[in-house]
Amino acid sequence: MTKEEITQFKKTIANSIIPVVKSMTNAQIKEIITIVEREHKELPEGFGNMLYEQIMMMKHSKN
Repeated sequence: MTKEEITQFKKTIANSIIPVVKSMTNAQIKEIITIVEREHKELPEGFGNMLYEQIMMMKHSKN
């Protein structure tokens, strides 16, 4: 990913995912990511883990 793509990716997480996951448990978030990965086989290997890590960092920094 380019720096621009990374910045956009983080903005997307912050604006659309963090407001939803604020009240969810970590297990609930992980389950949703697992479902999305299962339904979207075209996602790159490790994408779910990377997304989960970003969500956790942002979720806990927003509190």
